[in-house]
Amino acid sequence: MELRQYFGLLRKWAWLIILTSALAAASSYVYSLRIPPTYQADTTVLVGQVLQNPGQSALDVQSQGFLAQAYALLATQPQILQGTAEAINWPDPWQTLYFKVSAQAVGSQLLKISATDGNPKEAKAIADEVAHQLSLKGPISAQQKQVEDQQAFVTAQLAQLKLQIESNQKTLNNLSNQAALETDPKKVSDLNSRISALQTNISNWQTTYANLSGLLNNAQNLFLTELVPAQEPTTPVSPNIPQNVLLAAIAGIVLSGAAVLLLEYLDDTVKDADDVQRVLNFPTLGAITRIASMRNLSDSLITLKHPRSPIAEAYRVLRTNLRFTGIENPSGALLVTSAGPGEGKTTTAANLAVTLAQGGRRVIIIDADLRRPTLHQVFGLSNEVGISSLFLGDAPTLASVLQPTEVEGLSVITSGPLPPNPAEVLDSKQMNGILASLREQADMLILDSPPVLAVADASILGSRCSGAVLVIDSGRTRSDVCRRAVETLSKTKVKVYGVVLNRLTARRASGYYYYDYYSSQDKTRSRAPQTN
Repeated sequence: MELRQYFGLLRKWAWLIILTSALAAASSYVYSLRIPPTYQADTTVLVGQVLQNPGQSALDVQSQGFLAQAYALLATQPQILQGTAEAINWPDPWQTLYFKVSAQAVGSQLLKISATDGNPKEAKAIADEVAHQLSLKGPISAQQKQVEDQQAFVTAQLAQLKLQIESNQKTLNNLSNQAALETDPKKVSDLNSRISALQTNISNWQTTYANLSGLLNNAQNLFLTELVPAQEPTTPVSPNIPQNVLLAAIAGIVLSGAAVLLLEYLDDTVKDADDVQRVLNFPTLGAITRIASMRNLSDSLITLKHPRSPIAEAYRVLRTNLRFTGIENPSGALLVTSAGPGEGKTTTAANLAVTLAQGGRRVIIIDADLRRPTLHQVFGLSNEVGISSLFLGDAPTLASVLQPTEVEGLSVITSGPLPPNPAEVLDSKQMNGILASLREQADMLILDSPPVLAVADASILGSRCSGAVLVIDSGRTRSDVCRRAVETLSKTKVKVYGVVLNRLTARRASGYYYYDYYSSQDKTRSRAPQTN
């Protein structure tokens, strides 16, 4: 299938695609409004030493990455979730937390813990408590407890040392002031000794304080630390209404597009001239749009009642194309038929006959459908006598069955009373003589016959004509039916000049020049100011 054919499908089925996507989007919107909102709270936990510690080796970083992944798996284990449920007084069974908690390692040291719930406060409480339970029940929790005890002891020692250093600093300042004012050498020596000893003690205490501070800082960065506590969420993460509507609309477009392709794949009807060329390898001699507002069969004579319409011009194009086939040299006989009933062969034959007569030709059109004749209704004529009357015992003359019409040069022979054996009548020698006589009286003989596949009448008549035109109901007649009709005609050596596509839609007919030209001309005329 070519690109322009895809664009043609898009234009044809645009209403279905738009309708389907709109319904899908609207349904998704309504459904999303009914979904209870869900909130998500996140907390970030540091596993191991401080991030980007220059003192860490590559092995330390890798070990901490493995440890972060282990904690991510541990976050959804029963012991953690059960402890969380007990700590926050979870009203439901602790197993329901399986669907509310998730954790993933971020980078090599960070662990992101997420909790979802319909209540934003509950979501925050779950996330924080899971992080707390990990620190209590994790694989290094016992070691971390020892470190925390050590931290408490060191912190207490540091506080005492700080007070001791500050107190002795004041004493040192006082002794230094006294030594500066003292004049007694013995007292000065004693003061200097005390100052020296006090300075030594203060220096030792400061060294101890620095070592303990370093130990405290190092211990604080070893294990699980909650860097970013969970914040109470203010906006729900689900449902995401814009996203749901967009995805539903896309799904609607995809599904309707797939349905369109499937329908087109399964639809093997002949729709346009390209299909005619592909299926039958015949030219399209005419393309006729559907005649609107038909109340009775006489309304189908569009070339007579609306000669300036685009449809009438389409029949004139058909007349011109037939002339190039050479069917009129000498006076020819043309069979107008179709594969099945109801495809518009009688309408096509009648309007073609009118346009030929309007072009100055002597035309006789015969209703050779001796089973379901309708040509007399199209022209509003009597059907008391007709072609079948010529085969009766008291047969009238050929001239008496010719009925004139209001179109100069056009005569009609109706079917007459329906015979019991139409095929035998049409296949008789007498029928050959009648057609030969009529050819001498007209420039063009047109025969409206029954459908090809319904009965053998069309094949019989076709063998007695110069050629045939096959009328196809656009978008309704299937490809295999058209092929069988052509094969049936070929078996009796009937020459098929081409195809008339009937009942085209306005969109399909817009590709033909006459339709575009006359339509634009009608629009221009409707916009022109009216004068009296």
